[in-house]
Amino acid sequence: MKWIGQHIYDQISRFRNDVYLEDISTGTIVSGGHLGLDSNNKIVKAVDGGGDITGVTAGTGLSGGGTDGAVTLNVDASQTQITAVGTIGTGVWQGTTIKTAYIGDDQVTEDKLANTLLAEIDANTAKATNVSTNLSQTTGSDTLRIESSDGNNVIIAQASGSIAGLMTVTHHDKLDAIEASATADQTKSDIDGLAITTVGTIDTGVWNGTAIATDQQKHLENFEFEGFSVGDGTNYMIPEINTDTKAPFEHQTSTGSDGLTATTVIRLLRTSGHVMPYAGTLKLWRGWATSSGTGQTVDIGLYKFTLVNNNNTDVSPVVLKNTSFTSVGNTKALTFAETSFGVAFAAGDILISAIRNGTNNKKCEFTSTLVVEWD
Repeated sequence: MKWIGQHIYDQISRFRNDVYLEDISTGTIVSGGHLGLDSNNKIVKAVDGGGDITGVTAGTGLSGGGTDGAVTLNVDASQTQITAVGTIGTGVWQGTTIKTAYIGDDQVTEDKLANTLLAEIDANTAKATNVSTNLSQTTGSDTLRIESSDGNNVIIAQASGSIAGLMTVTHHDKLDAIEASATADQTKSDIDGLAITTVGTIDTGVWNGTAIATDQQKHLENFEFEGFSVGDGTNYMIPEINTDTKAPFEHQTSTGSDGLTATTVIRLLRTSGHVMPYAGTLKLWRGWATSSGTGQTVDIGLYKFTLVNNNNTDVSPVVLKNTSFTSVGNTKALTFAETSFGVAFAAGDILISAIRNGTNNKKCEFTSTLVVEWD
């Protein structure tokens, strides 16, 4: 069925040439439509890919744009305010140096390092000194111990005749005592010029020098002490005064149970004691003694009296030494020898002996020699 003009055709119509429409009313084209009229009312088809955008205009900091086809926008190189740009897939970075803080942790691998830097790292890793350690020390008189916090400890021993090593305290003291300018081959004139006044103890050798002055020598002297006493079994007895016919051997004047009773000055002067000309020390007291009876304890003592010039005050004795023995009868002598003395004496001191019998009316007799050394 065909209609002409305002007629409806049930069949498909094809036009070989352009189709123009006249008196066409305006209206809204359905979204997505592709047919339209050009300025001559010719029916035309829109270009594929077109849409509602009619043009792209470049804004601030951009250039380019367009109304159709592929549109390109270019960023002005002078712009400094652009901060989020997304993933940059290609290109060459020509901006400022990237700061370390903007490099991710553990993101730099060996593959990214220069070969020369890798070689330096490998060489340093091969060294034993690249391991950090703390050192401490423990000192001694003849060794030094160096201790490592994470390695082996080392002990430095003292030097010997065959190996080098540590200077010990002994070595130091020996060297420190040597004169700064001293040498191992000093001549006799060098030594003589030193005017040595102290040489310490000379163990061996023969003295061939000038005579030793008396005040530079140690002098020994002997004093005899002897006597007898009947005794009262309790007190020490010192010698009788010189007017007694048995003086000075008879010891029968009491000075108390400890021998320390004070005695008058005139009494002491009449006992014939030994006056010490110099100060000194006791070196040896050796003698023999006997006592009647058996089993009694007998004491023989040495005392000193120190007088005061122009003074009549009674003087108390001081014990120098006391020796004791147990009697075995008056026909048998017993020996004694004392070498340890805790008290010295001064010049002018008077030394006397005293006897104490352990039993009343028992006789004791002794003879002895006292060796003293003058200071």
